[in-house]
Amino acid sequence: MLFTYVIGGFGAWAAALMLLIAVQGDSLNRGGLARSALGFALLGAGMVTSGVAERAARWPLLVLALTAVVGTAVIYRALRPLVGARPVAITRLALEIGVPSLALLLAWFAGPRSFALTFHALCLAVSLGITWTMRRALVAPRNAAEAAVAVTLLVYACSWIVALDAAIRHDGPEHRHLLYVEAPLLPAYAVLYALLPLLVGALVLNLANARLHYRLRRYADIDELTGLLTRRALLERAAVWQADVLARGRLPAVLLLDVDHFKPINDTHGHERGDEVLRAVSGRLRGTLRTGTPLARWGGEEFLVLLDASGMEGAGAAAERMRAAVGGTPFRFGESRLSVTASIGVAAWAAGDDFTNAVAEADTALYSAKRAGRDQAHVAEPA
Repeated sequence: MLFTYVIGGFGAWAAALMLLIAVQGDSLNRGGLARSALGFALLGAGMVTSGVAERAARWPLLVLALTAVVGTAVIYRALRPLVGARPVAITRLALEIGVPSLALLLAWFAGPRSFALTFHALCLAVSLGITWTMRRALVAPRNAAEAAVAVTLLVYACSWIVALDAAIRHDGPEHRHLLYVEAPLLPAYAVLYALLPLLVGALVLNLANARLHYRLRRYADIDELTGLLTRRALLERAAVWQADVLARGRLPAVLLLDVDHFKPINDTHGHERGDEVLRAVSGRLRGTLRTGTPLARWGGEEFLVLLDASGMEGAGAAAERMRAAVGGTPFRFGESRLSVTASIGVAAWAAGDDFTNAVAEADTALYSAKRAGRDQAHVAEPA
């Protein structure tokens, strides 16, 4: 079993090195990966020390216990931001490390049995805490990496339930490897603890990569200024959306909206105020649409809506509601007020028609509204 700890310790060091290398190219997860690397380094130090130290010495048991509890606690807290949980304050982290360490030291002087029971109870508490943090990943994982980490850590927690039960029932001499499970189970624990550090390290790295991929995908799909879909994201969804609307016997319509006189707003009030106007307009547009209606920032001060309508008359009425929502009440920015209006072009997106043609028809209707004096919604004539 002690030789297994040496293997597991080097596996933990390999995991720490792997995570430190990943830190260099991942600014998003840098903090979590660096803390995980520290936890694995501590864990590896304790496991290797317990395996290579003099057999007659008892102090390696204390080193093994302290590094196992502290290292696992550090990894536990590092995992939180990687699964979307809120990070904890540094004072709480200090308590979570200091209190178990003090408990282990007091148990060490109280005797072997107290030390073994305290160690197993703390390992079980930390492993259950990790499992609780990963509970959403067990029920509804966002990706395969989350599911794999959650299942692995659940197995780890279950192993400590069995180990604590065995420690409570043990009535013999102290074991150097601090495990008191029955002899038939020891090989299984040996394999588990030899492979677990490196396995969990690889899964943490996969989890960080999955989170990075999700964030990059979100940057590509969501406009950073307004929180609406990007042009690219709407284009990817458009064909599937049209097919679904047509299958339900409804009319797909394209609404193209342009904020009137936006350049003078930027020139007069500054680009920061212009950005505030775009954010405010997007909020009012969302307020007039059903949840799930595709709404994108099409470019600059233009917005595009894919509307599930009963007919062109209904699409025109929806455009009027959007126009009134934008221009009906001046926008308030601190003590100042700013009147903003919008022009809208509406076009049907018929079955078999290309999306670019529908957008071009909506654009023609939009410029018709602008030529007629702006702050209007025009419906494109049927082809």
